[in-house]
Amino acid sequence: MGQDIAHAIQHYRSGRRDDALALAERVLCEAPDDGGALNLAGAILYELGRLDEAEERLSRLVALDPAFFQARINLAVVQQVRGDQMGAVAQFRMAAALMPDRLEVQDRLGNLLHMLGDYAGALRHLRRAVRFAPGDLDRRVLLAVSLLSNGGYAEAAGILADVLARQPGHADARGHLAMAWLSLGRPDMAEAVLAEGGAASGEAVNTLARARLYRRISQDARRPQTPDGILVRAPFSVLSGYGDFAQHFVRSLMECGQTLGLAGLRGDESWRPSFGDPILQAAARRLGEPMRARLALSVLTPPLVEPIPGVPTVNYTMFEGPRIPASWVACNRAHDLVIVPTNSSRLAWIASGHPEDRIRVCPPGIAPNPADAGARPLMIAGPLGRAVMDYRVRVLNISDFIARKNLDGLLRVWLQATRADDDAILILKVGKGGSALVGEVRRLVEQGMRATGRRLEAAAPIALLTDRYDEQGIASLYAMATHYLSLSHGEGWDLPITRAGCLGAGLIAPRHSAYTAYLNDSVAHLIPCTTGPALMPYSDAYYPPFHGLDWWHPDEDAAADILARIIRNPEGERRDAAPI
Repeated sequence: MGQDIAHAIQHYRSGRRDDALALAERVLCEAPDDGGALNLAGAILYELGRLDEAEERLSRLVALDPAFFQARINLAVVQQVRGDQMGAVAQFRMAAALMPDRLEVQDRLGNLLHMLGDYAGALRHLRRAVRFAPGDLDRRVLLAVSLLSNGGYAEAAGILADVLARQPGHADARGHLAMAWLSLGRPDMAEAVLAEGGAASGEAVNTLARARLYRRISQDARRPQTPDGILVRAPFSVLSGYGDFAQHFVRSLMECGQTLGLAGLRGDESWRPSFGDPILQAAARRLGEPMRARLALSVLTPPLVEPIPGVPTVNYTMFEGPRIPASWVACNRAHDLVIVPTNSSRLAWIASGHPEDRIRVCPPGIAPNPADAGARPLMIAGPLGRAVMDYRVRVLNISDFIARKNLDGLLRVWLQATRADDDAILILKVGKGGSALVGEVRRLVEQGMRATGRRLEAAAPIALLTDRYDEQGIASLYAMATHYLSLSHGEGWDLPITRAGCLGAGLIAPRHSAYTAYLNDSVAHLIPCTTGPALMPYSDAYYPPFHGLDWWHPDEDAAADILARIIRNPEGERRDAAPI
């Protein structure tokens, strides 16, 4: 046996994988528990892309020989590629316990934990990797990047400055150091770091642009002859809830006569609000002119906020769970004020230790969207060929394809609550455009069928929409709906449901987070909830932005009961949320 394995290893090292695998499998036929054959077969099967077989061989080996270090590493790599991230973490942790001084394990485990949002765990292992290889500058940069994600800006800046002192040409270290200085409110230092490196390229161009913009704003703030105003930094040009809110917010401020300056995620902002009023049009054209900023208002998540010297830092943001992440707590310490849309977000900040006197609640308000006034329903057919508008009950959901939106729960509820002969259809608009989402949603449907024991053909149809729509196209989707259904695990505000409510759609939503600020039992069907770990669908892995945190879990049986009653008696179950 030993001679066969030795020959198999020689074949493998010579690049003859098929011969090596054949020999290893021949050994396993005679000795199924041979550790060398199992490990070699697992490694070769992995390289051949036969991941299920590779995992079977390596799992068997680890069960037979728990202390086989390399087998655990190989199994972890296979599991990571297969998408079983928590299985990979468990194997890497066992390998780290077996051989704590192995650099490869600390590296792999630290990077995997960082990817999964466990920044504290990642830092522990990345620090060890740096201790084991103190002269490896790339590992120091990886540690600094993890610190930046965790709000450790000052420590990251120190590490990156040391890397540059040893290797001035390290472009990644230079770019990250400049971003660290911006996060610390030192655009002068960010500009100096990038200037030392010569001509900026890639993301460094944007970092340099922001550093110069902030320095100019800081200088203008000290000039008494310039008009007072507010700098607003937000993802204006990004299709997102934050971007949509920021656009409406800027228009409202300008209608009130407020002097503004705009900054985007990268630097100067090209987006400009459009107005019919000539006076407001002229005000919009003056957005790039100098002003004395009384405050810098960001509409961003805390890690993206960049303070400006001499200008108070205010951030309008939100959170969708009972507590904010520890990294947000660290980022918020240097901000003068946090503004949130509802008391739910306020309580999340306070529960995590943010000072109560540095947080305010300012709801964005609810009003009909101007694009909806003349919108006509989109004329499309459902999966069975029948026009969507021919169905009596048309239930809409518009969501990004992220775990927090609980599309897996929504699909389970639809499968449980509806029947093929129901006069109802679910209009599911997912993501911001991309045919790849079709396959992802189909996988969720298949998992939902297994979880509920019901076939898709036995339920009312689902019209899945993944195309990208312009504002008028989105308005046409809302015009189609008789009802709007959310099973989200948490919302900071939820623009789609408020927009649907303004149009008179019947609303079904969980009784949690922002929904409790503007919905009650008289205007909506509210689903009872519990709290529990914020896990990925059908997984024991945390949703990375919520690592280690809880969110709300809507009662799916109660939601199915509500939905079934509405479909069978829509008029009798009518609750109107539209403003009078």
